[in-house]
Amino acid sequence: MNKYGGEGGMGWTARIVLAILGLVILGALGAGIYGSTLKPPHHTYTVVIPNSRFPG
Repeated sequence: MNKYGGEGGMGWTARIVLAILGLVILGALGAGIYGSTLKPPHHTYTVVIPNSRFPG
C-alpha cells in the first residue's frame, strides 16, 4: 500500500498523459486517412502572349 491508499500501479497523472497521447495518435490517424482521400484541385491557366513577342 502506498501513501495515497492505493496498491501501486499507474497514478492519475500517468493515466491522463496516456489518454492524451492516445487521443493525439487517433487524431493524427484520422487526419491522415482523411487527407489521403482528398484529391488535389485542378486549375487551368491561360497565358496570353502578346503579338509583339513574335518575330515578323
